[in-house]
Amino acid sequence: MAVANYTDANGHYPPAYLPGPDGRPWHSWRVLVLPYIEQYTLFKEYRFDEPWDGPNNRRLAGRMPSLYRFHAGTEPDTTTSNYLAVVGPETLWPGTKKVTPAAVTDRLASTILVVENLGLGVHWMEPRDLVLADMDLRVNSPAGVSSPYTWPGVAMLDGSLHTLRAELRPEVLRALLTIDGNEPLADDGAGGWDFLADGRDRPLVP
Repeated sequence: MAVANYTDANGHYPPAYLPGPDGRPWHSWRVLVLPYIEQYTLFKEYRFDEPWDGPNNRRLAGRMPSLYRFHAGTEPDTTTSNYLAVVGPETLWPGTKKVTPAAVTDRLASTILVVENLGLGVHWMEPRDLVLADMDLRVNSPAGVSSPYTWPGVAMLDGSLHTLRAELRPEVLRALLTIDGNEPLADDGAGGWDFLADGRDRPLVP
């Protein structure tokens, strides 16, 4: 996984975004991990001395890696990313802060790394993601974890992939998104989460 390879190379997880000289978010984590998904050429063409929507970077928009969009149910020429981080001080993505593996005290298998989203319309280069304090914690809300598949999927810090059932309680989803809450989480098989052999091999909602 790209984030794991980035972390091995840098000693910390990628920040959610890098700020520009004006202090505003300029560059997304999705750009930072490009070299780790065999997109080094695209990464080299991206300019960090201008924002993500600057004149040079705008020219790269149509070259979004296919990994950033749903495998099915979307147009191939879209620039919208369906894979988002969840930003917040309690999560793996606290903004510009660089979180080290040692800072994660919850079980990796029950800590969410990246979620699916169908509804926010985030440009793949845009330094914007879901925000824990504002997102809808109900499963399959367009303002939260959502998908065109039967149940939306999430990637966990241990590399496993899971689906989230509609019955999952908001407080449980919140706990899955934090890195050091030490909540007593378990997959109870009833409204919890299910293992996925391949996160893209799922039926679509009719």
